Amino acid sequence: MESIINQIKYNENGLVPVVVQDYKTGDVLMFAYANSDAVSHTVTSGHAHFWSRSRKALWKKGETSGNTLSIRNILVDCDEDSLIYLVDPSGPSCHTGNNSCFFRGINDTTPSSALSKKDILNTLFDVIKERKKDVNSEFSYTSSLFRSGIKKILDKIDEESKEAIEASEIGDRDKIVYEYTDLLFHMLVALAEHDIDIHDIYSELSRRFGKKKKDYTLDE
Repeated sequence: MESIINQIKYNENGLVPVVVQDYKTGDVLMFAYANSDAVSHTVTSGHAHFWSRSRKALWKKGETSGNTLSIRNILVDCDEDSLIYLVDPSGPSCHTGNNSCFFRGINDTTPSSALSKKDILNTLFDVIKERKKDVNSEFSYTSSLFRSGIKKILDKIDEESKEAIEASEIGDRDKIVYEYTDLLFHMLVALAEHDIDIHDIYSELSRRFGKKKKDYTLDE
């Protein structure tokens, strides 16, 4: 990596633009600038550092808020004049409390509308994990599932599976969507109960791409 880092082309102000991207979801979290010191600190510390153009100072993301960005990789573009930090965020990346600084669209300024469809599953799973932490909540159905234990969760998966199959046999599109959504939700609860992250499922799906059925083994 060091040889690549040494080839970075900084602009006339000694800065290079940095796009910060969640290494798990691919979401763009923020944009900032870094000088050579910031890049060096990022590489050596394993946490994202930048250069503040307004304060004219080096800063570590999350130094005050605690929402740091752990570096998983640094990508350099073909012209060597911009970077991507692939990171594992420890909390929201935006000072507004949003996960990403890019939470508004040109045609709609409400933060909730900026949640892309591909983010729904990740967001839902995050909520499920929070419900597991707050297992004694009397007002949460999800928390009640965790309180009841894995047997109850598996019973619900069995129940929802049968209802999903029935919906498929009937062929009612709306009912199929509704029942499979219920099934998917309870499957996510089971994953959380086993402390398995949804990104482990993404990784396994990625592993299977281009493979034949006989290659789907766990002993590779």
